[in-house]
Amino acid sequence: MSAVAGLRAGAPVRPLPGGRVFNFSAGPAALPLEVLEQLQHDLVDLHGSGIGILEHSHRGPVFDELLAQSHAAFLRVAGVGPEWAGLFIPGGATLQFGMLPMNFLPEGGHADYADTGLWATKAIADAKVVGKVNVTFDGKACRFDRTPREDEASPSRGAAYHHWCSNNTVDGTKWTVAPRAAEGAWLARDASSDIFAEPLDVRGHGFVYAAAQKNLGPSGMTMVLIRRDLLDRGCRKLPSMLRYDEYEKGESRPNTPNTFGIHVVGLVCRWIERQGGVQAMQRLAAERCGLILKAIDESGGFWRAHAERWCQSPINVLFRGPGEAIDAAFVAEAAAQGMDGLAGHRSTGGIRASMYNAMPVAGAKALADFMRDFARRRG
Repeated sequence: MSAVAGLRAGAPVRPLPGGRVFNFSAGPAALPLEVLEQLQHDLVDLHGSGIGILEHSHRGPVFDELLAQSHAAFLRVAGVGPEWAGLFIPGGATLQFGMLPMNFLPEGGHADYADTGLWATKAIADAKVVGKVNVTFDGKACRFDRTPREDEASPSRGAAYHHWCSNNTVDGTKWTVAPRAAEGAWLARDASSDIFAEPLDVRGHGFVYAAAQKNLGPSGMTMVLIRRDLLDRGCRKLPSMLRYDEYEKGESRPNTPNTFGIHVVGLVCRWIERQGGVQAMQRLAAERCGLILKAIDESGGFWRAHAERWCQSPINVLFRGPGEAIDAAFVAEAAAQGMDGLAGHRSTGGIRASMYNAMPVAGAKALADFMRDFARRRG
């Protein structure tokens, strides 16, 4: 039975407006309903122009205004000053795994990378194609169930930059303190799953990037924050589509950009502002996570969290029951109760509740209640 069918059959979980379900997918993830409703209109008629967002010229006056508005909204929510440039770049965060070192890892030099999970591992692999990488922390030894403790990921002398992934979606861990960069270097942060879920601290950073499909918008594009003084420091000749300075010069339009995605990011950023900004998002994330962790703690050992509690992600909570069959049954029953996307990543298994900014607290409460009910029935 599908989630929607389960809801219509009279399941106890109350659906969202329009028969929508609680979407716990890690990405593409839930978007605010009012943003989706605005997009329904804008697909047909954007800003009263009689032309939908998918049809507008990326060089026309209507999109010029939209681009400026989305760009300004993103920088406002980020809370950064004029020394930072904000770029809309296609390709998702994975493109940045190679694009970052191609621009800033010089031949004969090296960069520091902390390996705290699947996506950090992939970033390291792609950086090694470009140049030398020093791994400052190897989480494989602890099965990626924790992030480094303070000063555990020590930088190496002469590193160009120090790359880290602040929130690890696959394993449900989060850094509690940012790593240090070597003297004269800067931090590069993959903030794909926690951008705008908390105030953005850019101290010591030169570069922050985030795939859009978790907290910002649709898949297939990435938001990049880069210190302006780095824009002209590219260490090798590259095609225009791989150069950050070309995106800045062309207002994120070195070619025809993802016009729809840019519009969605702008709408989501303005939605965040209306909810009270990133401080409100942080409070809600803590509340949602607290509900799930409490259900785990009250299960008498039936549920076990993957991450060590001190570095538990408030965004992605990974847990499992007594066995794979139990986990699979839970995911199936939860879907029938209107809670979708709870299967863990294929590399880890288990159950994963991804609760990004658009997830209502009611969704976390519904999941926590169902976890208790399931444990009572199966424990």
